[in-house]
Amino acid sequence: GTAAAGAGAGGASAKQGTINCSGIEVNPDEVMEVIPTDIVIVGGGFAGLACAVQAAKNGDDFILLEGQATLGGNGQGVEGTFAVDSRFQKEQQVSCDRSVIMQEELGKAQWCPNGLLYKDLIDASADNIEWLVDECGCKLSGLIDNYPCGATSGKVESFHWWQDGAAYVGYVLPMQQQLRDAGADIRLNNRALEFSYDDAGAVNGVYAIDAFGDLVQYEATFVVLATGGFANDDKRLSKHGFNLETLERIGTPGHFGDGVNMVLAAGAAEFTGVCYLKYNRISHQVEVFGPLWTEFCFGGPFLWVNQDCDRFVDESLVFRVENQITQSAPIHEQNGIAYTVFDQAIFEKQIADDKANADEWGVDVAAQWEKIIKEGDDGYRADTLDEVAEQAGLDPVALKAAVDDYNAKCAAGVDDIFGKEAEYLLPIETPPFYIGRIHECMEGPLGGVKTDRQFRPVLEAGGVMENVFAIGLDGIMLYRDVYPMDVPGSASAECLNGGRVAANRAHELLRG
Repeated sequence: GTAAAGAGAGGASAKQGTINCSGIEVNPDEVMEVIPTDIVIVGGGFAGLACAVQAAKNGDDFILLEGQATLGGNGQGVEGTFAVDSRFQKEQQVSCDRSVIMQEELGKAQWCPNGLLYKDLIDASADNIEWLVDECGCKLSGLIDNYPCGATSGKVESFHWWQDGAAYVGYVLPMQQQLRDAGADIRLNNRALEFSYDDAGAVNGVYAIDAFGDLVQYEATFVVLATGGFANDDKRLSKHGFNLETLERIGTPGHFGDGVNMVLAAGAAEFTGVCYLKYNRISHQVEVFGPLWTEFCFGGPFLWVNQDCDRFVDESLVFRVENQITQSAPIHEQNGIAYTVFDQAIFEKQIADDKANADEWGVDVAAQWEKIIKEGDDGYRADTLDEVAEQAGLDPVALKAAVDDYNAKCAAGVDDIFGKEAEYLLPIETPPFYIGRIHECMEGPLGGVKTDRQFRPVLEAGGVMENVFAIGLDGIMLYRDVYPMDVPGSASAECLNGGRVAANRAHELLRG
């Protein structure tokens, strides 16, 4: 049923005056409608869908709010997910060593993450993926591997590929069908902005702007936040050191950090180890994925300099650490912008070496370069270093000095500063010369709120928010600073696991 609209309807009060990142101030006196339910799930992406379907199967009364016009969020493009000892692995005689998972994931993060979170995920992973297939009608392709990807690949064969290599096909569509069959209350274009509170100061729901622009209170015993992180929260990204003028965001829209901001405003502790799914990219004009924004941005046989033409890293680090996402970390430390410098010989070598990848993507990399050079979109070419430096807005004298120093290291076969291996030390001396302007390209952050093993936000003052859950990218805590990719599919699997844990915990408490 629906309670009457009006000031204080339902007896709810709120912590007033909070201006969230949307700039919208929530005023309970302007509530048009109060809608009661047992569980309100905020966000219909990968984690929110798992929570909603589990709640439906539990027979609980819930409402799923999604700020965008469609469900799925960033989860739509995920190629597969993680599991250990699933029956699908057993059928193919694929085994994963749990100790390798722990060593790789925790070791790459300097042993900072809580190992029990990985244990919980591993222990639940087989049941979770079998639940998806057997009870939810989700579709796997049958391929299980270590997610080989260019210069990198995982250390274990834990990656279960979705049908057609896309979660939209194998996961999102079947989960939507489950909710339709259950007659679930799904409200699209409903953006939750703030918690509502009862007279004792306890969270009792959320305030949201509905599809008509009206303020609605969804009054609930439990609130599950799955808003997909804060990739579109400029204020928080600036706080985390991002250059918003050069940062490119490629994830689905609408991740304003509402869930993270809600719980932090309520006194929850911020997770300080947030890592980002981000890469390097040269041009905005090429397709989102493909060689021009991977191989030519990975480093390897290139010289990287910052705006002052100072070299700042071993450019082949992606091959050294076997993680393509790590390549963006040094760029981030140069205020999110750097320049890759090379000559015609390196250009031709890279085109030849990457032919198989280019053919797989169906792109002509040389033609892409011609396009961005012609239009001056972050790609430059000239017969002299002075000319190409001027085109890119760099100091010609400083660039020539950097190239001369780098060429000396190439001639000696030794990088005595950053230790770049000799096979990647190729001199820059054959005209024409090229410069690509590299900028950060981000899908989204992983983490935001500190949670316990049941995904309840931990309070700064101690204890947890008993009736609130932060799942998916709002509350994921598996990583620290860098997403290692050694155990492929773990992020989406944690979204799935968090959704089920939150729904089942709420169900237990609702049923006493």
